[in-house]
Amino acid sequence: MKFNLFDDIEEFYSLVYPFLIDNEAENILLFSILNSLKEDFHKYGKEKPLLGAIIQKNQVIMVSLRTPPYNLVISYSQNLDTIKFLVKQLTKRNIVLPGILGFKKGADLFANLWIEHKNIQSTLVMDERNYKLTSVNEDTLGNNTFMPAKEIYKDLIIEWAKNFLYEAFQEEKNQDIINNHINIIRDDISNSRIYLLFHDELPVCMARKAGKTPNGRLINYVYTPPHLRRNGYATECVAKLSKHLLEEENNKFCFLFTDLANPTSNSIYMKIGYKPIIDFHQYEFYED
Repeated sequence: MKFNLFDDIEEFYSLVYPFLIDNEAENILLFSILNSLKEDFHKYGKEKPLLGAIIQKNQVIMVSLRTPPYNLVISYSQNLDTIKFLVKQLTKRNIVLPGILGFKKGADLFANLWIEHKNIQSTLVMDERNYKLTSVNEDTLGNNTFMPAKEIYKDLIIEWAKNFLYEAFQEEKNQDIINNHINIIRDDISNSRIYLLFHDELPVCMARKAGKTPNGRLINYVYTPPHLRRNGYATECVAKLSKHLLEEENNKFCFLFTDLANPTSNSIYMKIGYKPIIDFHQYEFYED
């Protein structure tokens, strides 16, 4: 095995694509980030992204990617020896990581080995499940109005996005990361990637058309204000966006992630037609 780092996003994408596409649903995050980097190499920050691949017998067997200041993301692999090798290679290069995000077994192993090598600590900050949908349950579509968000709702959407981030992370994150997320949301509003559900002509829920895979699309930033919850708005909003992505944008799949600590959201999405694929863990590293 050998570990190579790359500077050219097009070269890297071409190299890792055949490996990633074999498990497209499991590698949704990597596809999403890579496609964003192809459009704007510094979309997630000014610092150069880390693009890494483990190669054996001229074949890619593991992909790792980091867009500072965010955590390292690893590809799905049944060969956990690639995780051990990756930790050794990153350690040898004195690479500093704030955390790790990946499929459960891989992230768990990486975190344990990393803190052992670095003599630091880790904490599990996200326990998520990846879901995939190929058809929408028509009973979940509802009768409310659904459309791409207009600029007049920009301030409301930014407020909702901030609330979503603070709820999702359970605590205040690095402000630079929060600001970067919000800047991306601003662009998304202009590019019709944020959708709103309206009840009695008032916005009640939002969802975002996020990263692209070769055959699918990720949905995130599903948010309903607390006082409007338990009315089925999130179900209807996600169902309608999913149907739009499948039928009008010709995607074969839709994907989303849910927090396993929130059983309500998991049941909502399964009602729409989403099926569980794989669990993800995210760890953050810190000094004693």
